[in-house]
Formats: sequence, structure tokens, C-alpha cells
Amino acid sequence: MSASGRFGIVALVGRPNVGKSTLLNRLVESKVSITSRRPQTTWYRVEGIRTVGDTQLVFLDTPGLHHSGKRMLNRVINQTARGAVAGVNIICLVTDARGWRAGDARVLELVKTARTPVWLVMNKADRLQAVDQLLPNIDAVRGRHQWDQVVPVSAKTGYNTAHLLGLLGQSVPVGRPEHAIGEVTTLSRRFMAAELIREQLFRRLGAEIPYTTGVTVSDFTMGTDGPVTISAEILCETAGQKRAIIGEKGSKLKIIGVSARRELERLLGQQVFLEQRVKVRKGWTDDLAMVSRLGYALKD
Repeated sequence: MSASGRFGIVALVGRPNVGKSTLLNRLVESKVSITSRRPQTTWYRVEGIRTVGDTQLVFLDTPGLHHSGKRMLNRVINQTARGAVAGVNIICLVTDARGWRAGDARVLELVKTARTPVWLVMNKADRLQAVDQLLPNIDAVRGRHQWDQVVPVSAKTGYNTAHLLGLLGQSVPVGRPEHAIGEVTTLSRRFMAAELIREQLFRRLGAEIPYTTGVTVSDFTMGTDGPVTISAEILCETAGQKRAIIGEKGSKLKIIGVSARRELERLLGQQVFLEQRVKVRKGWTDDLAMVSRLGYALKD
């Protein structure tokens, strides 16, 4: 890349379930952040990288704020979300194009004091009943903040995401890339394995169980001639949750494992042998040591 290239960090922030993770995956053209129809699927700060020509953008997918959460896990997730905007070049507040909500206003209050350009990215434009709804909805939110840009998109269909990417590339500072061309994330394969299993917990389990489950990977061995071997531990809080995760004669855990293995093989490009164990750790979501084991850290 030339010395006149551009480099910048962009934070994707917003209330839960506005499609931040889907948007990140669309912008970097790779699945680096897990998704589900449930709100608050993202618990970590996920970094995705997109390099186009001599411009490199690093996107931070942040957790949606857990306003009602009182557990230690909720506290560290909220801290991750609030801390993600520090040191970034642009903040993209992602909302639902169908209308402004109270949760959007709460997130705006947190980010507008950051002295960083704030863009409004109105996602899910494809969900509007008619195209002519878009302009009135844009006009309705323009007065809520002095936005640096207002960009409607659809992460699901790709509508206007190339335009958003181009605008971001033009707006970040001149600078050299910090990551290799072709690199799409800073996350380790071990971390991605745990996340892809956790994604299936959100997709396959009902009620509140996914919100009190965690995944750790105890072994991740890349085979030279054979399959990748992965051993994972699924943590839950009660014996009842464990039974629900395993299912009758292991049926639910098998479905979770098969689906996760397919995603892992797509990610790694190799055959995967996945071993899963379910363990009860009562109160783990309120235990700082256990929360830290999953990769979180509560700062003073």
C-alpha cells in the first residue's frame, strides 16, 4: 500500500437486535461475528477488517447494552460496549430504519460526548413496507443529533452497504494499514470455535437458557493430515438447563454439535472433530473468576 493510503477504526454501536453483527459480516465479506434472531447475542467486542485498495478499515462490533442485567456477566458486557468507542475514528450508531426507539436515544447519550464523528446508519431498510417510507423516517431522526452522515442500509440484502463502505473509506485519516491484506479478523480460531458453538445455543435453545450459558475451548489442535480436533465445554447454571441442552438421549446436543461443526468446517476449510461436554457451574454468570475465564475482564 502507498503512503497516501487510509486507515481507520469504526465502532458499530446500537441497542440490541438492530443487526450490528450482520452488518459487520456484510462489510468485511466474511462471517466474523455470530448472529441470531435473539437480542444480545454479541457479548464480546469483535473486530473485523476490510481492505479495499490502499484503504483499510477495522470495524468493532459491540454488544448491545444490557440495561436490565445485574449479573457480573452483564456488567462486563456493558463495560465492553461502553469502552469500545474509545480511540475510534468514526462511531456508527446503527438503528432500525422502521423507527427510532428509546434504546437508540440511550445509546446516543453515551456516544455523543465522545468527541468523535457520529454517523447514523439506518439498517433493515428492506423491512420497510414501502420505499417511500424511508425519506420521512430519515427526516424524523435528523433533528435528534448533528449527525456527520445519515446512511440507510440493509445488511441482509446488501442495499447501500457498498456506498457506506466507500464513505467510511473517504472519511478516515491518511495512514498505513495495521493488518495484512486478506486478514478479516484479529480473533483467534479458538475464540471463533467457542463463538460458533455459542451461536448454535442461541439458535437452538428456547427461553432464557442461552443467556446463562458460556463456552470454553479446552483443546484446539490443527491436524496436518487429519481433522481439526476441538474439545469444548458448555457451561450452564442448573441441572434443568443441562438436561435441556443435552435433550432426550442427547438429541439437542447432537443438533448443536452438527450445526456448529458445519460452520467450523466452513471457517477452517478442513474436516472438524468436535467434542462437547455440558457442565453445571451454579452462579457462574456472577462469578468474576468464571467470567474472566471466558475472556472478559472487569476494569476499575
